[in-house]
Amino acid sequence: MRQKLLIFMLLFVLAVIGHSYIIYRFWVDGILFTGPNDGMEQMIPIQMFLYDNWSQGNWFYATDFGLGGDFFTDLAYYFSTNILFIINVIIISICKLFIHMPTSDVMFWMTNAIVLSIAKAFLAMCATFYYAHYILRNRQVAILVAALFVLSPLYFRFTVYWPFFSDIFILLPLLLLAIERFLQHKKIGLFIIVVAISLINNFYFAYYQCLTGIIYLALRLIFRHKNDIKLSIKHFSVLFIAALLGLGCSLFFFFHGVMSFVNNRRIPFNGEVPLFEPLDKNTNLFYDNYLIVVIFITIQALLAFKLYKHFYFKLFALCTLFCIIAAFIPYIDQVFNGFSAPQKRWHYLLAFSSAMLIGSYVKYFKTLSIRHYCTTSVIAIGVIFTSAWLVDTVVSWVYFVPIVCVIGLLILLLQQPKYKVKLTPLYSLSIIILLLLVSFVFIKYQIYFADHQQRANKNYVQSSMYNSQQQRELVNKMQTTKNDDERIDWRVDEQDNTPMYQHFKGLSLYSSIFHHNILDFYYDHLKINMVNESVSRYQSTNGRQNLASLLSVKYLMRKEHQSNVPSYFKKVEHQGQYEIYKNQLPLPAVRVSNKIYDARKLHTPIAREHAMLTGIVLPHKGVALQQKSKNLLNDVTITTDNIQQQRKNKIKVTKNSGQIKLHIPQKIRKQYDDFYLTMKIKRGLPDSNFSVQLNQYQNNRLFNNSTYKTGVYTQLYRTQPDSDGNISIDISPYGTYQFQLLQLHGENYDTLKQATKQQQSHHYHDINNGVKVDLGKHESGMAQINIPYRQGMTAFVDGKKVTPQKVNYFMTGVPVRSNNDTIIIKYKPPFWFTMIIISLVSIVISVIFRFMLYKKSTIHKKKRG
Repeated sequence: MRQKLLIFMLLFVLAVIGHSYIIYRFWVDGILFTGPNDGMEQMIPIQMFLYDNWSQGNWFYATDFGLGGDFFTDLAYYFSTNILFIINVIIISICKLFIHMPTSDVMFWMTNAIVLSIAKAFLAMCATFYYAHYILRNRQVAILVAALFVLSPLYFRFTVYWPFFSDIFILLPLLLLAIERFLQHKKIGLFIIVVAISLINNFYFAYYQCLTGIIYLALRLIFRHKNDIKLSIKHFSVLFIAALLGLGCSLFFFFHGVMSFVNNRRIPFNGEVPLFEPLDKNTNLFYDNYLIVVIFITIQALLAFKLYKHFYFKLFALCTLFCIIAAFIPYIDQVFNGFSAPQKRWHYLLAFSSAMLIGSYVKYFKTLSIRHYCTTSVIAIGVIFTSAWLVDTVVSWVYFVPIVCVIGLLILLLQQPKYKVKLTPLYSLSIIILLLLVSFVFIKYQIYFADHQQRANKNYVQSSMYNSQQQRELVNKMQTTKNDDERIDWRVDEQDNTPMYQHFKGLSLYSSIFHHNILDFYYDHLKINMVNESVSRYQSTNGRQNLASLLSVKYLMRKEHQSNVPSYFKKVEHQGQYEIYKNQLPLPAVRVSNKIYDARKLHTPIAREHAMLTGIVLPHKGVALQQKSKNLLNDVTITTDNIQQQRKNKIKVTKNSGQIKLHIPQKIRKQYDDFYLTMKIKRGLPDSNFSVQLNQYQNNRLFNNSTYKTGVYTQLYRTQPDSDGNISIDISPYGTYQFQLLQLHGENYDTLKQATKQQQSHHYHDINNGVKVDLGKHESGMAQINIPYRQGMTAFVDGKKVTPQKVNYFMTGVPVRSNNDTIIIKYKPPFWFTMIIISLVSIVISVIFRFMLYKKSTIHKKKRG
């Protein structure tokens, strides 16, 4: 017991030492461990948001989750089912009972990221130690393997940008340990537990675990160990049943994670993928690589052919060799990413197999001849120094490489075997020191590069680029003068999760998973154009007044240099660089109407806006909208500059920028406040990012092979003619485009003005997992509430249960009578209790199943004895 405690303490110390450079830079320079972009824009705000809701007893649904929705399901890809984060939240909540913890401050979560990473590294090293010790039977080697795997550069890369990714460093060795226990002793309990935890923790990496488990099991069936049991069909059926039981145990979380993926909307990847990647500084795995650096001893081990007689050495030598080759084959990246766009997220397998290979090598290297050791050392060092010469950059850990080799050589030069054994830990220590140097250099240059240091630091977090004091004060001021169901259109530059960490009900969200209803609304039905194309973001209304009123936006805040303000928002405050606008044509968040329009009979975004303003849109029921909006394209004059028409609907921009100019006659300009221009545009050759600028509004579009492209090429732009009556469309850069002007509609907002005169005093306020609506005077009809409808909603009208439905493409509708006063809408994920029951039953069956196997195995052993 004392020895185990010492090992745990040593592993914890190694975890802290592995983070020492990170702690130092944070303490001295204020550099954050959390990276810019995904880290600061997604991970930290989402963690704050989940903690805020969970600590208030709100588990599933929130109206301030972007436009609202089921945050539990949609954030399963991130942290809502993440076991370590849930434990972290519980610990923080308990600590808050005794000490003050500023959980509403973004810096608290930035600091928490370092603490959680150390704890995770410790747990990962414990899991890796147990696996390595189980198969190599050597504690010192197992400690070396644990350090090599967990403190590798890839662990830090994962944790800096996508911390839930690095959970796999715990789950991978546990899965392989569970498989080994079954193959050698028919023990199945750990396998069920690991399968269940993997599926619960993250449905995305559960797929990686499934592939890895299948590959490892197949290898172990091909390469049989002398201690393996003799397998029969019955044993495979036991393993299959155990996997099903693990799935059953996980369903209360895993099911909802899978549903988030199923209900997401992404276009299939159809970009060109090369067969092989070239060997260069970005793909050289043994030197200053941006992704992973494999310790040079891996090369020595692969060349130690004498050691291939040892079972696990041969197994991991082959695995490492395969992983090295696979690293240059993008198709492997696609396979692990669900046959979608190639993503290099499986390289932790290379880190693990090389760590196991090096551990096996250290265990047996004493049996190598001095000549062979020297030869392989020269080859390995040659690879390192050749790499340094080719990229013309020498990283500091290079100078420690010969020292490691010399230490190994000195041990081999000893004549007495017992001294070799006693001094082998010194060789292991030198390898760990080299690993730490490699990781520190990797962090310094590949993680803490210039952009990271400029943006991921304490000062930046408190600046106007992220979360300044003045911004928070202005947000709080707006909060005090609006109702609970009204929204603020504000985000800090491109920080779409600003509402999460500045704690207000906004319009924007940045996440990898969205329910398709939201994206259908943005992309298809209303064609809301976003400044920067991305399938992972939505924000604002593109300055469209009708939409701002329909979504109950009361205030809009912009920096001075930002424009695209809706036509009937009036500036009410100007402080420093910030301007606050107030909606002059507001609509309540809850409206009751008996005018029903059929979505199938509404053919343009402006018609859909008018239908929602005057009534309610249902998918397959209702009448057509009587008012028609005229297509004005035939009434305008179109000229071009630096644009060459190649054939129908295909143009070529002949210089860096080409222009298409629409001149709007004064007679038409006087009739409308705004114009909605709809066009279809897609990049041709050469493929690249491009921009479409309408007068002062610039829209940035992605190249065709981009992973984050929406796949929507028909765009609607709200715009106004300049002083000369022109709408100028500037397209850049040079090259060909598919281009077609489709529609031009004018909007005078008479429909909206009429809707605002029909005063309705209905409001909702948030309750846990839903909303409560207080109805004013109204007629019988359908109450439309501008929160996203989700299957799993239950409505109670004056205590009577009714069925809510989707209206206005994504909103929630509840039928009411004229004498109804209150609507309560509650939400829980579909099949919530069903999945809990299945999981509980599966847990009970798993315990019984494991006990029966253990009892049967014990009886069998007694008979054999």
